[in-house]
Amino acid sequence: MDVNVFNTIEQCEDALLNELTHQINHSLENQKTVSLALAGGSTPKGLYQKLSDAELAWSKLKVTLTDERWVDIHHSDSNENMLKQTLFRNQARVAQFIALKNSENTPQAGQIRTDHLLKHNVEKLDYVVLGMGEDGHFASIFPNMPNTDDLLDLAQSAFCLPANPKDKPSRMSLTLSYLLSAQQIYIFIKGAVKRHLIEQESVANTSQSLPIHYLLTQTLCPVTVYWSES
Repeated sequence: MDVNVFNTIEQCEDALLNELTHQINHSLENQKTVSLALAGGSTPKGLYQKLSDAELAWSKLKVTLTDERWVDIHHSDSNENMLKQTLFRNQARVAQFIALKNSENTPQAGQIRTDHLLKHNVEKLDYVVLGMGEDGHFASIFPNMPNTDDLLDLAQSAFCLPANPKDKPSRMSLTLSYLLSAQQIYIFIKGAVKRHLIEQESVANTSQSLPIHYLLTQTLCPVTVYWSES
């Protein structure tokens, strides 16, 4: 695991932007399409706004989310809505989007449809941008859910599974096994607490390890951390 350290979120955004555009352009020299899985939430909004102006062959890019709250796509909590406001404009407006949310009432009811959509359109990922919470969750793989182990299982055949973290909205999350189909995973975070957590969980090896531990200690896909102090 490599950790790139920056003083400000703007510096961190610019560095990851350069890395992503370089890697995507390099991959398109040998591939017809490139797939991205992007984190939701508020932290990466500035990154996505900058990425929307990048000179890329956007019509050859397939974009999905690492997770999605099971709310209306126009709701302020919808990650799809956030991407439409930040990324899918300017140059990036012609990218193909593969949504995790569908018309079913619950993620449990919608899982089969979303899993089929992903398997039909994005057999494997190329590049992933993940966030991480102070509780050690990534995507929507939270600690202590009834199916946390299923989401972390490296032999898991499903590309996505429902997630129901306590006292939070239900959602759909990509599984760790599917995330690890990528060429490269980037963790984009800020703040001292999260840096300490990354350092702790990259070496910890106990039965009480947080979800992020299983991402940081696997050997199937390289992980690079882009961290800013503020």
